[in-house]
Amino acid sequence: MSVLVIGGAGYIGSHAAHALKRRGYEVIIYDNLSTGHASLAGGFELVVGDISDNTKLAAVLHRADSVMHFAAHAYVGESVSHPRKYFQNNLVSGLSLLNSVLDSKVRKFIFSSTCAVYGNPAKIPISEDTPRLPVNLTELPSWGSNMRLRLTIALTDCVS
Repeated sequence: MSVLVIGGAGYIGSHAAHALKRRGYEVIIYDNLSTGHASLAGGFELVVGDISDNTKLAAVLHRADSVMHFAAHAYVGESVSHPRKYFQNNLVSGLSLLNSVLDSKVRKFIFSSTCAVYGNPAKIPISEDTPRLPVNLTELPSWGSNMRLRLTIALTDCVS
């Protein structure tokens, strides 16, 4: 089984890639290297590209069985000082990535997010049923992508 690790040259994505490789998965790393490092992709096929580049993604997605997405920006302070950067990458480009995946044969998609999409939850541990109420700009785009993903799954389940 082949896993396309989006953002695989970053800290969390590279750890996921190594864990997958140890378990026998074929791993392809896709990263624009804006915050990632090519050295973290050592030992893997590295495709340098942006998640909004549908053509480049299509060329790689045909070889993947699943996708893990770790390419979101995640710094709260920066999201406040540069909100457009966060909305562009985390929401607009994130939705573009999701559309590229939907246009491919891949039907296994893992979306990495943080518990911050739940805001200040009433109880812990947080469950999947906890209402998503993000309280900062960092998580609004992730919340939007998460809602799009949930809607897509629901519609796919209704059609198939």
